[in-house]
Amino acid sequence: MKLIQKAIIKMGDKYLIGLRSPNAKYFPQHWDLPGGKLEPNEDPFLGIKREVKEETDLEVKPLKVLGVYEFDLDGQGENTHRFTIYAVEIISGTVKLSSEHTEQSWATKDEILKLKIEPYFVPFFEEHP
Repeated sequence: MKLIQKAIIKMGDKYLIGLRSPNAKYFPQHWDLPGGKLEPNEDPFLGIKREVKEETDLEVKPLKVLGVYEFDLDGQGENTHRFTIYAVEIISGTVKLSSEHTEQSWATKDEILKLKIEPYFVPFFEEHP
């Protein structure tokens, strides 16, 4: 199982999201939250800090886990990804675009749910209206 860390970065009622590259292995050209895979034996809270820095150039402080969602990405039962979503606080920095995304945006929940998004968004927003 692949362990994926994602961060909720909010400004008012808007969330920071990025449009994945057309070359991404999974979910190309889908909107996504900042984050990514844990390194082997990496502490999850350090992993989300590292991933957010790599993808946004923001320094963040992870606060708590908001939800955990598992999805079988190929429908065969052999490619399960566990998405762990963290509340984070921005410590410093200015949002910058990474090579993993072609665009970044701030969007409300309603705006996000109208986009082509990764599968964990829907259950996350159902649990966090």
